Amino acid sequence: MKNVYMVQVDFTANDGVGSFYLPYATGLLCAYAWTDEFVRQTYNFGGFIYKRIDTDKALEQIKNPAVVGFSNYVWSTEYNKALAKKVKEKYPDCMILFGGHNVPDDVSMLEDNDFIDVLMFGEGEESFLGTLKALTEGGLENVHNIAFRKDGKIVRTDRKTPTHLEYPSPYLDGWFDSIVEENRDTQINAILETSRGCPNHCAYCDWGLLRSKTRLFPLDRVLSEIRWMSEHKISFIWGADANFGMFERDIKIVEELVRCKETNGYPERMRINYSKTNYDNVFSISKLLRDYDFDSIGATLSFQSFNEDVLHNIGRTNMSHEMFKKIYAKYRESGTRTYSELILGLPGETYKSFISGIAELFRLGQHFVFEIYPCIVLPNAELGKKETIEKFGIKTVPAQLVRCHCSASEFDAPEYNNIIVETNTLSRQEWVRASVFYYLAKALHGYGLLRLFAIYLYYEKGVAYEDFYDNLLTFFEEKGGSVTNRVYNEVYSHIEGVSRGVPDHGLIFEPYGNTTWSDYEWSLLSFLYEKEAFYSETEEYLRSFGIDEDVFEQLLQYQKSVVRSPYDSDITIKTDYNFAEYFDNIYADKKDTLRKGSFTTRLYDAEYRDNWPDFGKYVVWYGRMGFRSYKKAEIK
Repeated sequence: MKNVYMVQVDFTANDGVGSFYLPYATGLLCAYAWTDEFVRQTYNFGGFIYKRIDTDKALEQIKNPAVVGFSNYVWSTEYNKALAKKVKEKYPDCMILFGGHNVPDDVSMLEDNDFIDVLMFGEGEESFLGTLKALTEGGLENVHNIAFRKDGKIVRTDRKTPTHLEYPSPYLDGWFDSIVEENRDTQINAILETSRGCPNHCAYCDWGLLRSKTRLFPLDRVLSEIRWMSEHKISFIWGADANFGMFERDIKIVEELVRCKETNGYPERMRINYSKTNYDNVFSISKLLRDYDFDSIGATLSFQSFNEDVLHNIGRTNMSHEMFKKIYAKYRESGTRTYSELILGLPGETYKSFISGIAELFRLGQHFVFEIYPCIVLPNAELGKKETIEKFGIKTVPAQLVRCHCSASEFDAPEYNNIIVETNTLSRQEWVRASVFYYLAKALHGYGLLRLFAIYLYYEKGVAYEDFYDNLLTFFEEKGGSVTNRVYNEVYSHIEGVSRGVPDHGLIFEPYGNTTWSDYEWSLLSFLYEKEAFYSETEEYLRSFGIDEDVFEQLLQYQKSVVRSPYDSDITIKTDYNFAEYFDNIYADKKDTLRKGSFTTRLYDAEYRDNWPDFGKYVVWYGRMGFRSYKKAEIK
């Protein structure tokens, strides 16, 4: 019997982290391959490597292998290369198989890595089974979707995309039972895949290039997998579908999740990639998930860019602004959360159009949670093609993946994303400035430090959001020796290093301890840590807009009081203006005038934390402070 091992490691799961994902992708390959009698008679399954342990320790777990298969994505490819090289050195006759999304659709990975024997392209179930049989019987040339070496040359076989999903489930067939049993004291996460394929062809994504229409796994199988996850106490589920909610049956799937959680308490949480078109289904699903405490983040209402040239370049269309406001209002009235996304570095984007895009989110009412992602050039996406790179003047750097909210540490094989830092419409310097703009806008607006001033000036003085924050960055940059200047310089220096491919280890907020934070979280914590100095320094900038003195003083008091921070849980303030009602109306898209009178408002933090470690963990990290960035207002 020949030993087969499978490697699928999670970037965040190692010996020091209390959670991990079950190796679903490699489990699928094994579940299908071992339905074949020849495979069962010829091969013995040795086990999964599913935690990112030191490669030498991983090598010790691999005993006399005939085949080791590696599942590659952006968070695991370098680790896989390091481990595969060691396996080959120790067991030179072992066949090394590489598959997954991060295997380019060419033979370059074979050309560059002599320790890899076979590449597998696209969906792997049938290719993996065919390869196992051919390695013993001969005839790799007859296996679809692979590349290998023969007689000193590289051979690539023909492409064939499966038209069905009639594959067994690794969950239901017991492939992960022993893993679950061995990790009873660990949080276990799992992937739920109810469909494959995507009708969209966004240039930055490699889903659309899989050349397959959307296919559905049998509903009975999906519901049975959910029951398995519940019975085996799976804490968190990541939905692998590209467009969950596109089909009516998806509501039944969520209803089964709810039933299982009500019965067994598991699964506890779930995150989903939602449909971009079936808004009614998505609303029903996200509301169900909220009602049963499955999802603290909410539905995605994304644009990626507001620039029409960019949308043309990436093959994407957005919902109309009117549709967004209608949908957003529906979510808000139901108490269901939403967030929006943009991407920095897309071809055709300029600095001005990018910061205007962030401001457009604010104008549309999305003041709380918005995410901006650097544009990653995936090897099998349209943006990764040579002709596309040349057409748009795309330049990339390898950006090291950093695990936020973990102790700063070194990996024996750091992982990298190739991110766009320059195009023919966006210089590298502008990319750095745009990144800093986002991080500080997230801290100051999304997390609420200056949101009320920005909104007031927009509605009462006609100050564009992008101008308010762009000029504020210049103010921070020029205010030498200040808290705001120090934070600005730290973030700018960090991002400028990223733009040059400097190894990245994250930012550390010392009062919390040796823990890494994203730039916007670190900025927020740093400003709050010196809250009085922050507001004292920014007051000069805020006064430059000519707000009436009596309004200014009281608005500043209200802005400082409403933001959540440690050691500051409950305050009652008296103002001559109805600030609480005024801003709540704006958030509800019911703009009214700021009225003068006598108003008493109690501001209180219902989830008060009186120290920096708890505040950082439960408010900023777990609580995603953008959703709950201000205290509750009780008007008396």
